[in-house]
Amino acid sequence: MSELQTSPEHAQRREQLAQWVVSVLSDGNDLSFDKDLSFGNEGSGEGISMPLQAIGSDAGFRKYYRVQTPQRTLVAVDAPPATEDTHTFVDIARRWRAGGVHVPEVFAVDFECGFMLQEDLGDTPMQALLHNSSADQYYPELLDTLLSVQKQASENLPPYDETLMRFELSLYPKWFLGELLGFETEGSEITGQLSELFSVLVSTMLEQPQGTVHRDYHSRNLMFTPDGIVGVIDFQGALHGPLLYDVASLLKDCYISWPQEKIDQWFSAFMTRHPILADYDLEQLTTWFDLAGLQRHLKCLGIFSRLWLRDGKPGYLKDIPRTFDYVLSVCQRYPQFEEYALWLQEHVKPIMNERLKRVLEGASV
Repeated sequence: MSELQTSPEHAQRREQLAQWVVSVLSDGNDLSFDKDLSFGNEGSGEGISMPLQAIGSDAGFRKYYRVQTPQRTLVAVDAPPATEDTHTFVDIARRWRAGGVHVPEVFAVDFECGFMLQEDLGDTPMQALLHNSSADQYYPELLDTLLSVQKQASENLPPYDETLMRFELSLYPKWFLGELLGFETEGSEITGQLSELFSVLVSTMLEQPQGTVHRDYHSRNLMFTPDGIVGVIDFQGALHGPLLYDVASLLKDCYISWPQEKIDQWFSAFMTRHPILADYDLEQLTTWFDLAGLQRHLKCLGIFSRLWLRDGKPGYLKDIPRTFDYVLSVCQRYPQFEEYALWLQEHVKPIMNERLKRVLEGASV
């Protein structure tokens, strides 16, 4: 199904969410919700129409709607329980907010239905503000916000372990090389090359300092809020894992790219002021940073391909070339990956460009 289409099931859930929002806003005795945001003396809310303004979805199955109350706007979230973990979102949101990270406050939640009513952080992702003239102003602040995330306790978070890392990496040969580009990836020379590459990436990620990892820390998941503070969203996948992962996710963003000298400048400045990483050699940190980024970008190539092929979401296809370029650049930089870089350059890139051209024209993206 196209991401632009609405199924009867989606329409039904939207109506259920609208009715739930009315009931929450009308219940002044609901201790999980601020009373000053309710309908006050307007009764129980029965018969009150609550329009929901769609404000988008994400790479998962969550859908977001803006709700206008007499006092302020809120965001209603539809997170289907079959695919989304609302319990984890709420738990992390409350702990991180108490720890000084500006995540949306959750005012009300129905775990059984997968509905939430939360703070509205506005319409401005940091991606919209990051230009050549503003990047030097904003990136230090975004990295400082990341430091606040990394200071959150990670003991209660699941581990970013070898099993998960290898599963994520498996998405690359299956969905990108195989399903999207048509390469035979089972029992071929490709399998041997990837086995060696994946083993290096996993061991490198496991050997670096560990802590709280947002796991999707980039310019679309950071909001410039109306009060001028950087807000953090889409954090429900947080894990205990490699500290350089989120740094690579931000500075080698799948949705916006910068010259290598800029990345190096922001990276080295952040390392010098980091309370844990400043104790390590910059060359070692750079290797951890590059290879954590390589693991992420291989995973994202698989995810972006799967979003189109399995889920009918073509919006991420245009980000594949940028993500691929990150992969190629790192492989070219490290001698142990030079052979794989040559194969990517000579065999994969031409097919990828031709395939994406045809798909994007057909999908009208």
